Amino acid sequence: MPFCCSGCGYQSVKWLGRCPNCGEWDTFAEEGGAAAKRVASSWIGEDLRPITAIDSGELKRLESGIGEFDRLLGGGLVPGAVVLFGGEPGVGKSTLLLELAQSIAVRHGNVLYVSGEESAAQIKLRASRLGVESGRLYVLPEQSLSRIIEAVERVSPCVLIVDSIQTTVSDAVPGEAGSLRQLRETSAELTRLTKARKMSTFLVGHITKEGSFAGPKTVEHLVDVAIYLEGSRGEDVRILRSVKNRFGATNEVALFQMLPSGLKEITDPSRFFLDQEPGSPRPGTVVVSTVEGTRPLLVELQALVSPTGGYGVPQRRASGLDFNRILLLLAVIERSLGIHTGTSDVYLSVAGGLEIRERAVDLGVIAAVVSSLRDRPLPAGTVLIGEVGLSGEVRAVKKLRERIAEAEKLGYTQAVVPGTPKLPARGKIQVVPVATIEDAMDVLRLR
Repeated sequence: MPFCCSGCGYQSVKWLGRCPNCGEWDTFAEEGGAAAKRVASSWIGEDLRPITAIDSGELKRLESGIGEFDRLLGGGLVPGAVVLFGGEPGVGKSTLLLELAQSIAVRHGNVLYVSGEESAAQIKLRASRLGVESGRLYVLPEQSLSRIIEAVERVSPCVLIVDSIQTTVSDAVPGEAGSLRQLRETSAELTRLTKARKMSTFLVGHITKEGSFAGPKTVEHLVDVAIYLEGSRGEDVRILRSVKNRFGATNEVALFQMLPSGLKEITDPSRFFLDQEPGSPRPGTVVVSTVEGTRPLLVELQALVSPTGGYGVPQRRASGLDFNRILLLLAVIERSLGIHTGTSDVYLSVAGGLEIRERAVDLGVIAAVVSSLRDRPLPAGTVLIGEVGLSGEVRAVKKLRERIAEAEKLGYTQAVVPGTPKLPARGKIQVVPVATIEDAMDVLRLR
């Protein structure tokens, strides 16, 4: 029998006092023992069938009652699905899951909320603040996997929530909670249990400082759906982003607002992120179109360009935008438009606290900087769409038709877009194609 490190899973043909992989002492144990005594069990227990004999109507999704969440998953929870749910500490994971548990318990049946990090009294405190009071929502403060399985068999929930998988411990393998072997074992066992009982399971996972799920990639391969809850503690906007979904589109997003009473879904995000009406432009302020997942959003960009004053190095600050991209666009402004910003401080911000990494807002960034520098507002009711190349050309972007339709729905009358051969024909909104940023500045009367 080989020896295996309980901390990182490193295997050796002989016992070692110190693991050469993770550096921990006295972590090697001989494989077998408790693991060898386990009885192999089937994941699902269904019969062998040809694919033509499988009825796709057998899967009936559970609608949670939270429209943004259901849309993110592709229409609701699929029975037998395992969802890995991550996010930074304090971003609102437990709050959203408790609200989700309440909504599902009211609509569909028993929900079991297992917490390995909080006591029942702590969970009750949050539940009282959120108005969670369903009698079919069961709470179990527990870390032992065997006791969690016993509770599942006793309650027979339609949804199981484990907060978090890093605190769950299995007696079948050695190692501390959160170690690689424990993560593999507990995740695999809960997945088998979920498939066999045809319930839905949420596994809350810790994330690393780089923003990815902590632990082995094996856990992400086991689950059916992986979602992140993103947001800054200084802002009240939360973005739930899907990075893996076997039952729907990936890279889909759902938007929420953090309020004292909990997380509230933002059903019309474009109106939420716009602070001005289409007919009230201000210098340095532009409206751009970005796409989050499959949804087009209109957001407001603000720029402030002010003289440095002849001392110090000019400041460059960007909130919600890629800083390196901003520096590149400032260089394009100087080269293509002959406008020098080397003696001015440049500050850029996205209203509402949204983070934008899409290049379709390049044209809007350039227009905002020039508008602030010239102290001239853009024409009323204008939306800017387009990526800008290094030579100043305005390049095509994806989902142009959907972006223009969103602008038209909100009452905007003019869209400055890349000069593509096939422009979508609109009724109430004027679509103005431009080939270069010089053309765009002429249309916007900023030259």
